[in-house]
Parts: sequence; structure tokens; C-alpha cells
Amino acid sequence: MTMNPSPAGFWSYTHRDDEIEEGRIRRLASKIANEFEGITADEFDVFIDKKDIRWGDEWRKRIDSALNGSTFFMPIITPRFLKSEECRREILTFIGHAKSLGLQELLLPILYFDVPQLREPDSSDEVVALIAERQYVDWTKLRLEDEDSPAYRKEVNRLAVRLVEIIEQTAEVEPPPILLPDSTDAEDEPGMLELMADAESALPGWAQVMEDFNVTVREVGERVTRANEESTRSDARGGGFAGRLRIMNELSKDLKDPVDRMSQLGNDYSAAIVKIDPGVLGLIRMVEEEGVTAENAEQVSNFFAVIKSAGSQNRFMVESVQEFANTLTDTSNLSKSMRPIIRKMRASLQHFMDGKAVWDEWERRISEVSEGLNLT
Repeated sequence: MTMNPSPAGFWSYTHRDDEIEEGRIRRLASKIANEFEGITADEFDVFIDKKDIRWGDEWRKRIDSALNGSTFFMPIITPRFLKSEECRREILTFIGHAKSLGLQELLLPILYFDVPQLREPDSSDEVVALIAERQYVDWTKLRLEDEDSPAYRKEVNRLAVRLVEIIEQTAEVEPPPILLPDSTDAEDEPGMLELMADAESALPGWAQVMEDFNVTVREVGERVTRANEESTRSDARGGGFAGRLRIMNELSKDLKDPVDRMSQLGNDYSAAIVKIDPGVLGLIRMVEEEGVTAENAEQVSNFFAVIKSAGSQNRFMVESVQEFANTLTDTSNLSKSMRPIIRKMRASLQHFMDGKAVWDEWERRISEVSEGLNLT
């Protein structure tokens, strides 16, 4: 008989934030775990140090096969958290698995430093949007309290009680039907092959967005190159710094339209991939649990190959575009008029980098499932 895993929480934060707080973020995790144990007499296993191999091993084990109503992901939300590639990857990975099982409540964000973006309606940052739609815990004022103060201890208790309540509420949650862009109504109960066809039909749209993004990046690159050439000619004519400044100001205006397109393409891409993520993960889990027959083995293998191929294309695009974005850093330092343009470009690139995290998780699960089912 398989025993259910003990209650656990994965604590996600940036080490610099904890350093600034002189260890208070890590201590908060321990206080919540101790309070939970005092209330329930059950140990609450908190995974804090991501450098510890046990954190990674348990993380993969739980999200793959043991993510139930007692495994929480507790990100400590700060401005630095939202800039951390690792932290963003973790939150996207967890919520995809949680939604595929109908267990969104297991994502329990703690707002530690104020993040104005969370108050913006319909944020284009998919990670901010995911946090905003959850009932996050606001710790921005409590972090200023003494850790032994009644107010601080009361809120630690309140949070521990909330964990207990969520465990009780999710104990009988049934996984929702797998939903993909072209799925029929849930009542029709589409089978594995129909679901794979639905997922596969979404890929051309993403491929087109990536191609359009690449075309726009090339357009930006050509305009930057022309501006650099003009700067060289201006220097030869003795234009000096005034000549360079004029060219940079003209370039910032020239880049507005293509950079706006980049921003919209990034928004479209991230919105689509975050929406379909739970369905693809649910489909992979269905293949793992139901296995493959002689009749559908080839279709399953082909579908997995298509996902992996698309993921490789996404990874290549992100790496090449990121390299290009890095070359623009010097340009932004030359003129303040270029800084908003570069920030917007980097923000649009972030959407594709987040998408890479989702694709990587699909590929990881596909590799594990393929190996377990001896699929070629």
C-alpha cells in the first residue's frame, strides 16, 4: 500500500532578499512549520535550501506523482523575485501541475515587499497575473514587526491554520477534465488521441508567433545597425556628441513600432502557453497512467516528438534573441531616450523565456514517461 506523503511546503525566495532581512524569511518558514505541527501534531516538512539536493529530488517526485492536497508551493513575492529566472520557472512549473489536478489552492504566495504590478489590472506579465489571481498573504507590514510580537505570532498562527484548512478542503478534489484549445465539451470525454490532436493543432500558432518575433527582432537589428553606421559618418563629419545624441533620439522613435509589435507578440505567446500548460501536463499524465497500446503507440511517439521539436525551436530562438538583447545594453547607456525601448524589449523577451521554462518541463516529463513506457 502506498502511503500519502507528509504535508510539505516548498519555500521559494531569493537569497539576497533573505540577506537583506537578516534571515527573517528563512525563519518565517520554520515558524510556520512549527505552528502547523503544534496545531495538528503532524510534521510539516519545509524545503528551504534549493542548493540542497533533497530539495530538487523531492520537488520532482512530488510534482510528478505525489502532488496532492498537502504539498504547497509558497513563493516569497518581492520585486527581486519577479526578476529571478529560477523563481519564475518554479512558480510556472508548479502552477501548471497544480491546475492540471484542480489544486490551484496549493499555490500560496506571500507578498513580502510591495510589488505595485500586483495592483495593475490585467497584467501582461503572466507570473504577476498568476500571483494576483491567487489569494496571496500580505506580509508587507508584518515584516516590520518584531518576530516575537503578538501581532507577528498571531499571523503565523493564521497562516498555519490556513494550510490546515486547505489540506482539508482539497482532500477529495477530483482532477478536472483535460482541456485544450480545440477540445470538445468536457461531457464528451475526448480520448487520448483526440486530446493529442487538439494540443498539436495549437503548435502552428505558436510557431508563427515565434517566427513573427524573429522577423521583428531582425527589423530592430537592421535599424540599430543603420543608426550605428550613421553615428560613424557623423563622427567623421565632426558631429561630436551632439550628432550621436540626435541619432539616438531618432533611433528611439524609429524603434517604437517594431518594439510595440514585439511586446504584443510576447503577450500573445505567454497567454497561450500558460493557458494550455495544464492540459498538456494532464495529457502526459494520462499517457503515463493509462499506458499505450499497439494501436496508439506510434501516435503517442509522434506527438511527443512534435512537442520536443517545438521546444527545441523555442529554446534556440530565446537564446539567439537574448544574445541580441545583450548587445543593446551599451546603446541604452548612451542615451536616456533608448532606455524605455530596451526595457520594453527585455520585457517582451521575458515572455519567451518563461515559455521556455514550460517547454522544458513538458520535455522533462515526456522523457521520463517515454523511458517508463519504452517508447522510441
